[in-house]
Amino acid sequence: MVRWGFLGTGRVTRRMIDAVREANGACLCGIASRDLARAEAWAAQRRTEAKPDDTETVKAYDRYDTILADPAIDWVYIALPPSLHHPWTLAALKAGKHVLCEKPLCLNSHESNELAEASKQNQRQLFHATAFPYHPRSTAAKSIVQSGELGEVRRIHVACSFAGILNRGHDHRTDISLGGGCLLDLGWYCVISTLWFTGLDCVRLRAIGTKQGGVWNQVQVLAEMSNGAIAHWDGGFDAAARRGIEIAGTDASWICDDFLRPLDTSKPRFWIHGQEGKSRTEIVGEGVFQEALMIEACQKATTQDTLVGSDDQQLRFAIRTHCILDCIERSIESGTQVNVDNF
Repeated sequence: MVRWGFLGTGRVTRRMIDAVREANGACLCGIASRDLARAEAWAAQRRTEAKPDDTETVKAYDRYDTILADPAIDWVYIALPPSLHHPWTLAALKAGKHVLCEKPLCLNSHESNELAEASKQNQRQLFHATAFPYHPRSTAAKSIVQSGELGEVRRIHVACSFAGILNRGHDHRTDISLGGGCLLDLGWYCVISTLWFTGLDCVRLRAIGTKQGGVWNQVQVLAEMSNGAIAHWDGGFDAAARRGIEIAGTDASWICDDFLRPLDTSKPRFWIHGQEGKSRTEIVGEGVFQEALMIEACQKATTQDTLVGSDDQQLRFAIRTHCILDCIERSIESGTQVNVDNF
């Protein structure tokens, strides 16, 4: 049984607790918070929800370094604000723990390279908690995109938005000191999904954006990909909820309007639109809990001869995504086109 410890008790923690409960071979053993009462409340709730034959004991910790020092913990999931991802991921790796860190992996490409190197030096796995690649629908769609069925990929459009976040009050996404803003929060999804689904890289880009309260409120990017295709990335806290992607080739296009997570888990669908109005709908992975599959993938990586550090593919996507996000910010602030390879 793989023993998990959580750093942080934010909103996302609830879903990840459920994911550990659902995953094969996983158990939640500890939750850490700077507020012991909060950690105790989460641990008590978990114990209440435990099944009759569940033998795990969830311990509350009032310090993050204490849970990292506990030999009873194998993997840690870091659910802290983005500004704390780098220091606590680094600390966890040095403490001999495998790490699943919430996205974004950190704040910039320099930090991401440091974490990849620490993963390699300490021979500990480092995963980022971007869950959509683990859903069977995503892998089926990726196979279609890269099979040539769409023809040569010419356009990629990704739109991720959630309105009203900046009016919620206390939220790390509204605080620049905590790594807030839509660029790291939603731009992450726009960029990494493009790289992951297409296998293409970004070579240059031009971006515009606006800030509110010191954080990026909306960002628009036109990017040239390595095969000459054009990607449009649309992220913002100023529009209704959208989580859609379209990849258009010379022969057909693939469209999914909820690629981050199926809105209806019983009907995870996407569409292929071909020539002359012909189209089809595919449903793949009914009832799948993608975060549980992500947990299982993490655990599997520690039982196989799986690469760690910058040689690991999922980590390379994260490093490249951070490099591109850095370039987007530079383009907005300078008002110029940025060559990504020269950044």
